Amino acid sequence: MIVIMMDGNYISEQLADIKREINDLKVTNARYCVKNPHTALDKSAHALRRGRLLEIKQELSNMMKRHA
Repeated sequence: MIVIMMDGNYISEQLADIKREINDLKVTNARYCVKNPHTALDKSAHALRRGRLLEIKQELSNMMKRHA
């Protein structure tokens, strides 16, 4: 029973961290959208954020598979 509770706490903490990260990415992407023109650095950072969102999607998918 303790293992299940620890696992649940771990998952809860992971999800809270992911939620914060997604929110940060959302805010940064909103700033990117209103800024024009975009420098090469802006475009590169945007591509990295897009890649991170795909990684988060994969992380969530893996969590669902492990704990189904």
